[in-house]
Amino acid sequence: MRKYLWLSLTCAALLASCGGGSSDGEDVGPAPGVQQYPGGIWEGTVGTGAAQRQVVGYIDPGPLGTGGEFYMAREAPGAAGFDAIYGRLNVNVTAVLATGVTYYSVQDGKFATGLTLRGTASNSGKIGRTDGISGNYSDPVQTAAASGAVVPIKLSYSSLNFHPARASLVEGTYRGTGLFGGGWVLTVTPQGQLSGRIGGCLVTGTATPRAADSPLYSMTLNLSGDTTSCEASGTQQSGIAVLRFDAAGVPNGIWVFTRNATGPNNTFTLNGIADPRTTVPPSTTPLSVAGNWQGSFTLPAGVIGDTTVWGSVLPDGGLFFYTNSSLDHNALYGRLIRYENNVTNNRFVTANDGVFFNRLLANTGAYNESVLIDGTLQSGDGTSTAGLFSGSFSYPTQPGGFPTRFSVTPDPLYALPSGKVPNAALIIGTYKMAGTGFGGDTTTLTVFADGAITGLTTSGCEVAGKLLGELGSGLNLYRVEAFGYLNSPNAPITCGLSSGPPQSGSASAQFDANGKVIGLRILTAGLSVAGTRAHTVFVGAKQTTP
Repeated sequence: MRKYLWLSLTCAALLASCGGGSSDGEDVGPAPGVQQYPGGIWEGTVGTGAAQRQVVGYIDPGPLGTGGEFYMAREAPGAAGFDAIYGRLNVNVTAVLATGVTYYSVQDGKFATGLTLRGTASNSGKIGRTDGISGNYSDPVQTAAASGAVVPIKLSYSSLNFHPARASLVEGTYRGTGLFGGGWVLTVTPQGQLSGRIGGCLVTGTATPRAADSPLYSMTLNLSGDTTSCEASGTQQSGIAVLRFDAAGVPNGIWVFTRNATGPNNTFTLNGIADPRTTVPPSTTPLSVAGNWQGSFTLPAGVIGDTTVWGSVLPDGGLFFYTNSSLDHNALYGRLIRYENNVTNNRFVTANDGVFFNRLLANTGAYNESVLIDGTLQSGDGTSTAGLFSGSFSYPTQPGGFPTRFSVTPDPLYALPSGKVPNAALIIGTYKMAGTGFGGDTTTLTVFADGAITGLTTSGCEVAGKLLGELGSGLNLYRVEAFGYLNSPNAPITCGLSSGPPQSGSASAQFDANGKVIGLRILTAGLSVAGTRAHTVFVGAKQTTP
């Protein structure tokens, strides 16, 4: 089984010096001292010099407080993501020892077993408890993380220990990504019920506080889905989670460390960001995502791009968002195929088949496939009205390390005016769009009473399509089919768009304050049998009749 490379964090291990020895190399036991107690969250470093990496994890105190299960995560050598090291350890006075330790290398998905972890635990007196561990662990041979020598590690007691776990704190939605762009999203209810997705696997489970004085949450993850996209379908993971906090004490992230409770060897380390907390009351009835939306993208740190976004979601889940710039647009589209209403949220998830068009790639733009889109609906007034659609999208080659977030609200320019009902007759007329979506061309389209769409670009492309009427949703959304481009017999050059596949999508009318149609938006996309993609963003102003 290929292990889950999107997982994050894991590694590290503890301990280091042996706590005493003899000239023949045999352990003779620890030197006299005060018994140390290692339970808690730990952060530190692994390795030295240029090979040094960050590490984070936890040690269970066990029944006597001297140790138990541990799990550490470490930045993977030479790659994004995290390796993991886990097992059982014990502290005898100051000497730390764990044998039979398992190491997971995220680079090649391999496990190394039977490692030994040794070290010394210490108390500086600053916080009145064990606050340091130093030592080393065995080289994880036959994995991509092997270095040919034992690996030094140095850990400090984390400030995360000073935030006791509470059900009210862990409630919320968390998202992240990892090596090769694999994405995940988990939502926790006030009752500790968990649902979401990790890569291609759907997830249900629980997340509950361990104890009143502990920072840890007990986690269970039940994985399901098509075995093609979820190799671990039917298995269960168990472990712990710990929250991260901002300066105001509000949760802004999460670490999750789990390993298989059933099924073959597997482990997850998830490093996620919390969705912004909201005071909007949850809907007690299902919400519909269908409609016209406007809002923004929140780009990952260091990523430059367009941030204002518009678009539509159809009643069947078809989604198309776009951004505008002075030259062109980015586009995100796909189909939201899973719907879940558990009173606290309404969730939609694509099945690894979203598409993101980046206008800056390859000079003329390029398509990124296998995009994962996750979104949550919230009511606008506590009823069945959807007032906020927020979430994120990620894809394998995405820069920045984390998914791009989006947050959109209903677009008033595309809302049906009071007293009007959807009617294709509203759209009849001629519309003109200057530049942007057509590489600088001005495009004029006409919609006729029989639904025919014809048009022309200034570069000589004829446009043809069919408006099939409203979608039965009671919204300002109309189906568009057979939309595409042809060479114009009167044009001096060949239409560069004519080789693209037929497209389908939607249309929406734009209204002024008096309820008059002043514009038309058409959003379509197509995919040929040979794998060629094309899409259209047309936002035109209605032309007055001479």
